Amino acid sequence: MSYSTLQKWGWSNFFFQQLSFEEISQEKTVDSIFRITAIHRNRIEAIGACGESSIICPAEFQPVSQYLAVGDWVMAELTNEHHRLSRILEPKNRIRRISNGLPQVIAANLDYLWIITSANDEFKVKRLERYLALAYEFDITPVIILTKTDVCENLDDYLEQLNHLNIDNIHPLSVNTPHTLNALSAYMGEGVSIAVLGSSGVGKSTLINAFFHTELPTREIREDDARGKHTTTHRELFFCDNGVAIIDTPGMRELQLFDPEQGIERTFHSVVELSQQCRYANCSHAAEPGCAIQTAIADGSISQAHFENYCKLLKEEESQKRRTIGAHAVKEHYRQYFKKIHSGNKDQW
Repeated sequence: MSYSTLQKWGWSNFFFQQLSFEEISQEKTVDSIFRITAIHRNRIEAIGACGESSIICPAEFQPVSQYLAVGDWVMAELTNEHHRLSRILEPKNRIRRISNGLPQVIAANLDYLWIITSANDEFKVKRLERYLALAYEFDITPVIILTKTDVCENLDDYLEQLNHLNIDNIHPLSVNTPHTLNALSAYMGEGVSIAVLGSSGVGKSTLINAFFHTELPTREIREDDARGKHTTTHRELFFCDNGVAIIDTPGMRELQLFDPEQGIERTFHSVVELSQQCRYANCSHAAEPGCAIQTAIADGSISQAHFENYCKLLKEEESQKRRTIGAHAVKEHYRQYFKKIHSGNKDQW
C-alpha cells in the first residue's frame, strides 16, 4: 500500500517528513501508521491502511490521556497478533485546557474548531470569547455556529453580539430548516478535521446527525435554564462519507485556557491596540486621564463586559504562569536533591 491511502484520514506531507529514509524505504512502514479515533485507560482505538485496530500502550506512554489525543498520528508494531504503540508523530496542533489544575488534551491535528452556541438562555458572549482564544492559541480556524434559530424571536440581537467578535465565520442555522445547513459545506473536503465544542444542550450531536447523516445519541434540554445533559460522554473521532473527520466532544461547563497569551491578544485585539494609545504607559485603565480604553467604553466602541472579560483572562493567565513556575521549581528542587543523594554528597544537604 502507498501513503496516499492515508490521505483520506488527514495524512499530509507534514507527517510524512517526520519519517526517516529507512522507514520510508520499508514497504511495511505504511501499515504501521495509524490515526487515533478513541482513547481508553491503557489502549487506543485507531485506523490505518489495514483498517481499524486496538493498540496497546506500553508503560512509557502511561497514563495514556497525558500523552495522546484523539486525532493524533502514531506508529505501532505488530507483536503476537497485537499492535503495540512505538512512536507518536509530532502533531501540527493539539488543543489543551486546564481541568482541575492539570493539563487536559482535547484533540489533535485540526483544521477547524466549530464553536456551537444556541439562540436561547445558553448564549454567553464571554464563553464564546474563551473558545475563540482557545482556537487562536493553537492556530486553528474558529467557526461560530448559532443553532436553534427557528425558535428564536430576537435573532438580530444575537447576531449583533456575534458581529462584535470580529470573526469571518459565523453561521446562524437550524436543523429544522435544512437549507440553512448549506453554509457549512464550505468546510468540507477529504482529509479535513473538525472538532465540535460547546456546552451541553446546544445541539452539537443533533447538528452532526443532520449535516453528516450520522446517528449520534441526543437528548432534550431542560426548559428552566436551556441546559442539557452530557449526551457525548467521551471524545471520539469518526469519518463521514465525504472524507471529513469529526471529533465530537462532551459539553464543557468550564474552559480554563492552557497557554492563552496569543489567543487573548487575537481575541481582544481592539483592547490591546487601545491600551497602547493611553496617555500613560502604566495606565491601569480605571480612572486615569487620557485612558483610551475608558474613552472607547464611554462612546460605545467596545463594551464594559468585553473589557472585563479581557482582564479576567489576563488574571487567569498570570495565575497559571505562577503555578507552572512553582511546579517547575519544586520538580527541579527534588531532582537536584536526589541527584546529590545518589552521588553520595549528603553532607551538602
